[in-house]
Amino acid sequence: MDPAANVTAGASSAAPDDAMDVERTRGADWPHWPERGNGPTRRDRLERRLFRDSEREAEIVRAQETIRRIEQAAAAKAAEIDRLERVLGVEPAPVPEPNPDPEPEVRGDHLLFAWTPRGYVLHDGLGDVPDGGSRLSVNGHEYEVAKLARSPLPGDERRCAYLEPL
Repeated sequence: MDPAANVTAGASSAAPDDAMDVERTRGADWPHWPERGNGPTRRDRLERRLFRDSEREAEIVRAQETIRRIEQAAAAKAAEIDRLERVLGVEPAPVPEPNPDPEPEVRGDHLLFAWTPRGYVLHDGLGDVPDGGSRLSVNGHEYEVAKLARSPLPGDERRCAYLEPL
């Protein structure tokens, strides 16, 4: 018999229809069978999460109750102080006005995205957006505008000049 014929001789015989059923009927306890997500480990994790969440909710309710009691006690003490000041004839201390909101940061008309040896730096630019190819000086360093695009900052509608050092 030809050795090459021996290699292919078994290939033409058909396997029984139930040959693969042996593997399919193995239970989930077979060590190599992956968990399908509905076994006892998943159920235990979900129960622990549910218990942990209910504990958090109870803790939040207790904290809210504590805050409410503290606010009531503070209001009662403030009323007591006002009553005592009226009895003594003391003029109440002026309530300091809250600090005005800090002035918003001045935003430039456009951004300058410049390369430095330590990494990229984003600067605010005032005035008109520079043209592509124009030269700029930023913090004592000379740059050329490589391209104009939108701001790399999310939600920022300003234009950005991407600068390359000269």
